Amino acid sequence: MRIRLVPALIAAAAFAVLVPGMFAKPKASQAMPPFAQAYGVQCNVCHTQVPLLNAYGRYVQRTAYAALDRSTLARANPVWLGESLNYDSTAGAGTGLPRYSFGNFAVHAAGFATPDITYHAQQWVVQNEQIGGVDTLWASYNNLFNHSGHLVVGKQLNPAPSPYSQTFDIDGPSASSTTVGEHSWAATYGNRWGAKFAYVRGALDAEAGYYLTSDDLQGINDFSPGDKTLQWKVAYASPKVPIEGGLFGSNGAIPVSTGTDHYNSVAAYVQIDPNEFGRPGLLAIHHIGADSNPGVDAASGNVEPATISRGTSVELYEPILKGSAVIGVRHDFNNDGYMTLSNGNSINLGFNVPHFNFLHGYAEANLGGNSAPAGASGGPTWKGMLWLTLPIKAVR
Repeated sequence: MRIRLVPALIAAAAFAVLVPGMFAKPKASQAMPPFAQAYGVQCNVCHTQVPLLNAYGRYVQRTAYAALDRSTLARANPVWLGESLNYDSTAGAGTGLPRYSFGNFAVHAAGFATPDITYHAQQWVVQNEQIGGVDTLWASYNNLFNHSGHLVVGKQLNPAPSPYSQTFDIDGPSASSTTVGEHSWAATYGNRWGAKFAYVRGALDAEAGYYLTSDDLQGINDFSPGDKTLQWKVAYASPKVPIEGGLFGSNGAIPVSTGTDHYNSVAAYVQIDPNEFGRPGLLAIHHIGADSNPGVDAASGNVEPATISRGTSVELYEPILKGSAVIGVRHDFNNDGYMTLSNGNSINLGFNVPHFNFLHGYAEANLGGNSAPAGASGGPTWKGMLWLTLPIKAVR
């Protein structure tokens, strides 16, 4: 109990600091800091619904923010704070997890360090009711190949579709999250320490990187045996066209209890932004993974042979309420190669909270199926989140 007390006090103090900002005088942008604050534009310039990015927002993301103007960004403080209140109907008594969680407070910073170097940092002060660690910490050198090349070093999301990190879904698509023996593909596609080169020119997005551990700050120099992966992505991704599509994949090795699992994958994806004429947005991903030595199955204790796994996620989403909210329906299917099949269906909602600056809400209903959490009746389970994002200082 005493261990949890300190994170709870930190989160409570952070919330007390952040709440007054919810009632601050509205700015012209009423948008996510710091980029939209600096430019004085609404968040829909880059987002379908915060944090889900549209075509232009994805362009800003893959150029490591170098597509933006340094002098304009200098108008706003690059530091901002985030605090979330989370709800999970599958937690509570008997799970060891709180059904309501205030303990998620982070400090963020992003922008230009020099004319040719951009950066992004996110430090969890409290995460999941525990003392937090480094979520993101990278710097990018952007003056390569006439500013079309970007060398990104640090803890970052590896080459993958943008919704793997920026989505209004609480859980997000699970196409690349199949667990095969002791290997979790979800960990392969999470934030990890490494280096990436991205070539972004016109509609071409070509990326390749080498990644190590996902550990906290000590992972920055962790070259001990562990999960090491070469990852890549090639896509058609124009900042002016609402349709993006391409291929991404990986080739790596991870120690398991039966030796080393050499794995590789290839996946295809397409993302289509919704438009004002009623066309819904679409995200479709199909992931195929191969594991040579997956180790031991956690449920049966059996040593697993080499296998091919598959995962698919398809989501349709539509802005509603004049663009102040978006609703989506998603289907996920995973097969670990041993006839363990998982089907999941969810309804997701993201919205801006009226009259509260910088406050966003999210809700998710998981509609059962054979992927329902342990102990669930097969009926709907629910998750929710209120996310407050507050700039440190107003635009100069």
